[in-house]
Amino acid sequence: MLLLFAALVTIRPWMHSMHSRPQVMNGGPAALERGTWTSYGSTWSMNGSRLENASEERGARYILTSETQADYQIEADIHITSADGEAGLVLRSHGEETGVDAYHGYFAGVRVSDATLEFGRADFGWQVLQRISLPATLDLSQGFHLRVVAIGCSFGVEVRSPSGVTQALTTADQACIASGHSGVRSNLTSAVWDHLAIRSASKEDLAALHRESAGAVALPIDVPFVPQLTARYETSLEAEARKRALQAGVQPIVTFLMQPGRHPNVTLQGTVISLPPLVAIQDETNALIVPAFHSNAPLKLGDIVLAHGTVLSERFRSSLENADIRVLWSDLAVPPLAVTAAQLTGGTYRGRAISIEGTLVSTSDHDIILRDGDLIFRGVVTGSTADLHPLERGSRIRLRGIATSLDQYTHGTYPFAVVVEQVDVVSSPPWWSPRHIAVLGLTSVLVLLLIQIGLHRAQQWHLQSVMKEREQLAFEMHDTLAQSFTGIAYLLNAAIMERRGENKMQTHVQNALEMVHISHREASRTIAALRPQLRDATAILEALEQVATRLVTGDSPKIQGHLTGRVTALSVQVTDALFRVGQEAISNAIQHSGCTQLEIHLVLHRREAALTVHDNGRGFDAAAQRGLGITGMHSRAAKVRGRLEIQSVPHRGTSVSIVAPLPLVSGLLRPLWQRMRAFPSRSIPLGKLETRSKPYDYSR
Repeated sequence: MLLLFAALVTIRPWMHSMHSRPQVMNGGPAALERGTWTSYGSTWSMNGSRLENASEERGARYILTSETQADYQIEADIHITSADGEAGLVLRSHGEETGVDAYHGYFAGVRVSDATLEFGRADFGWQVLQRISLPATLDLSQGFHLRVVAIGCSFGVEVRSPSGVTQALTTADQACIASGHSGVRSNLTSAVWDHLAIRSASKEDLAALHRESAGAVALPIDVPFVPQLTARYETSLEAEARKRALQAGVQPIVTFLMQPGRHPNVTLQGTVISLPPLVAIQDETNALIVPAFHSNAPLKLGDIVLAHGTVLSERFRSSLENADIRVLWSDLAVPPLAVTAAQLTGGTYRGRAISIEGTLVSTSDHDIILRDGDLIFRGVVTGSTADLHPLERGSRIRLRGIATSLDQYTHGTYPFAVVVEQVDVVSSPPWWSPRHIAVLGLTSVLVLLLIQIGLHRAQQWHLQSVMKEREQLAFEMHDTLAQSFTGIAYLLNAAIMERRGENKMQTHVQNALEMVHISHREASRTIAALRPQLRDATAILEALEQVATRLVTGDSPKIQGHLTGRVTALSVQVTDALFRVGQEAISNAIQHSGCTQLEIHLVLHRREAALTVHDNGRGFDAAAQRGLGITGMHSRAAKVRGRLEIQSVPHRGTSVSIVAPLPLVSGLLRPLWQRMRAFPSRSIPLGKLETRSKPYDYSR
């Protein structure tokens, strides 16, 4: 087991390195589309190798998080729609989070406002590594082709216009990021990336870019724009500011909340905070819903729109009827306000983007019923979020969307409803629900019942074992002591009744005394059989020592014992078989072989125990003799699935060996602590440990 564990520890890092080794994606558009793309800001769409960002969010990224590359090149045809926007390619990115520069990786991008190419590193902050000015002949208004090559800690970037004008830069980062994800990024602009491709790269590719960058004009990295293009940069910013200025004739929404009734020919400017089926617009003062409208472009969350129509103002809500909507530009979605159900019943936050939590009561195809305190409200789930989460009753749910009290959503039953844009599971149902408590209680009762049944069965088995042992003891006493006592009583009675003289009487008494000695020996054997069960190798050898002590007369034979292996606890069946076979072999050797030396060897292996009794006596023909004692030894070995071997040569001694297998459970559960507590196997003369007044030495 230790060798297997060491092998696993050795090969696991190699297996992990093989599994996590960066691979370059060369499968074309289909492979890109099959990968897992993650959005970090903005609204993205993908069709094959074409990516599109529809908003002007700052630092929006779309990352291929399912693939990791090291040395490779990434390229795409890029079209930037905003005059002051920036767009490009991300490489070797990891640790991504939502935020402008919230990642670790590299970015190469082109900024239209001052016609610059910039390459830098993001570590939840931005560090420019190289910036160059693009030639005036490179027209960015028609789009451009951007290619980035990464080899080790060296990088190269190339920009090429549709007319064939190119410009490149090369740089290096000493403590570079070795590998990561790839993707695209835009800043303050919507953009399109077409023919996106990720391929392997070589040092020759990087060398070609280095030669191409020979005429590049490097710019100071501490200046955010080209000084010569300051006027152009300011002009683009002013144009963007005029576009985003509040349009003429626009009225704030809160004006109509104070004036119930119909207000025709109203112009509003605000941000789209909810999409169909319930469109809502919010400005800095308040919000209203737009039941029916006509738009010059598909609406997205965060779009800044100019809406014209009739305002219908009612208590706690307003709507814009027959609206004509024109999208001015795209921006960030308005973050929702976190409110409670009690706050929404007052009507202050209705029609606005909100976030509310509650405990799930029930669900249906497009309905979520939640409870917050004593209030129960409804969530209307749109088709895009209907299957977002498998919801479980009792879960804590967060809904993001628009709150409304329109009867078509509340059905006149609930104080308000939420038209849901997003559903999040905050937490799973608590384990102490009534159902779980009932299951836990029932399980506890069943476990206690099983324990009680097990204890009852154990008591029955113990009682049966005791009764069986008592029955066996009764048989033993009947066959030995009771028979002996009957014979003694009979002989004494015969002596009392003897009338043929004193000699005859003494004969009866002498026979009775001989019967007493026989009964004493039988009682000693019975008591020895009832001794506590032996459980380890040391106890077996000590018990066999006692057997030999009772049988030895005089100084011969000399007995030696040896224990080899690690001392361990043995099962009752194995110890009993080893002791009984050893007892019979010792008795036969001392009484019949005429030996002068008797050796007892007990060897413990991992899976078996072997006991050998060897004498140097006269020996016998083992094949010819098959007495009751030998038959009994074979029977005891068979009961523990062991084997008995008897080797004897006339005038050269006899060896009796029993090999018993040890249980597998003992080998699996005990080896660790046994190895910690046991000493290396060896034979130790017992005489060195204690003083004995014995006619033999016993070592273990």
